[in-house]
This record gives sequence, structure tokens and C-alpha cells, in this order.
Amino acid sequence: MQQSIASSGQRGTHVMSLSNREYLVFGLDWTPLVGGDPTKLGRQRARSLRATHYLIKGGMTAVVGCGIIHKGDVSDSSNLPERTRSFHAAGAIFALAHQEGVIAAICFIPERGYWFVAANGGLVLAQTDRWFDSIDEADAALLVLKERFPNLKVLRYALLDASLQPDWMRANLSGHTRLQKLPLRKYLSLCLIGLGLLATGLSWSWFPREAADLRVQPQESDRVLWQRVLEGFATAHPIHPPEQLFKVIHAWHQAPVSPGGWKLQQIVCEPSNMDWHCAANYQRKHRLAMSRLLDAAKPEGWTVEFPDLDHAVMRWKVLGAASAFELTSPSVSLKDWLSYLQSVTPVFESIQIGSGTQITLPAPVNSLGMVAQKPAFIKPMKRRMIAIKGPLRSISVLQGLLVPVRWRSLKLELGAVMGQGIRRSALTVNLTGDIFELFE
Repeated sequence: MQQSIASSGQRGTHVMSLSNREYLVFGLDWTPLVGGDPTKLGRQRARSLRATHYLIKGGMTAVVGCGIIHKGDVSDSSNLPERTRSFHAAGAIFALAHQEGVIAAICFIPERGYWFVAANGGLVLAQTDRWFDSIDEADAALLVLKERFPNLKVLRYALLDASLQPDWMRANLSGHTRLQKLPLRKYLSLCLIGLGLLATGLSWSWFPREAADLRVQPQESDRVLWQRVLEGFATAHPIHPPEQLFKVIHAWHQAPVSPGGWKLQQIVCEPSNMDWHCAANYQRKHRLAMSRLLDAAKPEGWTVEFPDLDHAVMRWKVLGAASAFELTSPSVSLKDWLSYLQSVTPVFESIQIGSGTQITLPAPVNSLGMVAQKPAFIKPMKRRMIAIKGPLRSISVLQGLLVPVRWRSLKLELGAVMGQGIRRSALTVNLTGDIFELFE
């Protein structure tokens, strides 16, 4: 069975006009080409996806990007002939501009959402050049990529549209990024007409019998269908109760502070499913400081990298430092958790929360194509940003924050003394995440 490119939340082309003749195309399907002639394999892949346009990049190691561009995707009042228009793969432009190492980017494009792309050695990586509805989902994909490429560099752009693009976007438009139109095979139109007539005839013989079968098949209850939706959301959004947060921070104490002429500058931790990935950044402070001394000082199970002569990074994982999101558990009232945060503000430099956005769960559809009615036990939810900054010693007071929180980043800065009075410290923590409010 042939696979078509679906314009859904994860894939699907988006065309951005740069002029009457040049367009950027986002959201291609990229596939490595192995075991034959790249040109032949690339065209075969494009046809299997029923693509209208494709681009082959690379030599001995090559990839192909495929996409569907409809006439309605191009907003143009100039009535120029189609052959004069140039469609350029945005992912290929990114890869051409960043040919050293592995690098990724997350950009917000108002018409579609968050665009996530990554390249390795000048070639777009498979499973990227995709769309996400929220920054959390894009960050989750980023963490998966970091497991494959620990040295991954990340670029973030708050906005990308026709009037605002990174410098590398327009600078790298060329024939190397221009998409080719896939020619139709001979007799394809006649074949499609014949298949259409055949399908019509078969549908009339199939429909009455199949409809009768549907009437006797047992249907899953609306409650069961919605329960699956909740389970999917809970799996994608593990939370971090205080004890799990403290587990991650407790591991920081194992990082050597000044081993053999090296100085610990910063620790950063980010979650990945139920685990955490942490990195401690070191700087060489003495001319006799050697890499072997720092390598010998690393705790068991940790790794150390040396990107250059004067810097190093220790990496480790904290396993099982998250909990399943119990969406049906008793909710904490808004007044309770707000009051608690207000009560602990004196020991932090700052605590900020956002106004929040309503979380809309996708309604399931039963086998008859009807939308399942939402059960009463499903509570309305809102997501609110939270950011906390203050001395490391103050983190313990978060033991009383009982509202569900999903932390997205934990950062420890060492060195500069910050804050005043009880907030004064040379060990400053920055926490950013999301609070989930469940309403009765």
C-alpha cells in the first residue's frame, strides 16, 4: 500500500512567499538513500509518497525531501507562469547554512505552529522538518534527538514569517535548495480514471453488506475512548512532584567543584520522558590543568567531553525522576497553591507565573465516525508557566507546592554572588516549567 504525505499536526508542507517568484517550503518528508543510485531511489521515494516536488541532497551519503505543493498553497496575484516560480526547501537551506556538526532549530511560524528541523554534516535528518502544536512537544522531540547526538547545538527563533527570517535563510537560496517537480508517468491519468471507475463499481457491491456488518459490531463506550485520550496525554506529560525534583538536584552534589585546576561554572538539567539529562560545564582555570585530571574526577557512570582545550562537559542521567500525571486525582485549589507561592517569595529572588492557556483534549471518534461525548469525570485543565530564581538553599521550601508541575529546565549558576539579605548566594538556581490546574 502506498503511503501519502498527510498535512497533519506532525507532517505537511507549508509554503511561505518571499516574492512573486521565490517561495520557501517547510515540512518535507526526509529519507536517507542507501543501496543504489540516489537519483533513482529519490524519485522512487517521491512517487511512493505521491509527492509533487522533491529534492535530493548529498553524494555517497544522500537524502531526499518530498512534499506536496497544491496550487492553493501559493498566494500570488501576478499570474506568472508556474515554470518561472522557484520553490526552495527550508530544511535544505538550514542544512546548507550549518554544515559542521549536528545542529537543530525550533522556530515559531504563526500559520502552522512550531517548526523543528535538524541537520548533520549539511544533510537534513530524518524525522525532522516537522510541526508541533506547542513548544513542549517540540522540546520533547529535541530531547530525543539529544540522546542520539549529545553534542547537539540548538537555535531558537521566537518568530519566523515572510517579513522576518534569520540571515542564513535568504543568504542560502540557490539551485542547491530548489525543489524539482516530479513528472507524471505516462498513462498515469488513464490509469487513475480506470481505477476510479473500478472503485466506484466495487463500492456499490461492498456498501450494503459492510453497513450491515457495522450494525452488529459492538461499539466501545464513550468513557473507554476518553480514558485512552487521558492516558495518552498523561504519558506525554509526566510531572515532577517535589521529591522527584529533589532527586535531580541531589545528584548535583556529586559534581566535583574544582578538580585539578578546572572550575565548575554551571549545571543544566532537562527532562526526557521519566528521566533527566544533566550536563555540568567546566572551565580550565590553571595552565597545568589537564583533561586526564578532570576525567579521573568524574563520578561513576558519568561521561566527560572536551569541546576545546579550555572547556569540558560532564554528562549524566537521573533515572525515574518523574511521575505519571493522575488526571483524575483531587485538584489543588487555585487559592491554595497561589497562597503558598506568595508565602515563600521572601526566600527567592523572583517567582513568576503566567496567566495560562486552556488545554483542549482531542475528542475521540468511535468506529461509526461519531464524536464521543465527554464524561463528567474529565476536569477542565489550564497550563500556566512558572519561573523561579533564587539561592539553592531555598529550593527545599518547594516541598509544599502540591499542584502538578512539569519542570522543563533546571539550571544552577556558580560564582557571582546575587540577591540581597537571605536571598544572597553564590549558588543561584533557575527553574522553568508548567503548572497544570485542574478545575472541579
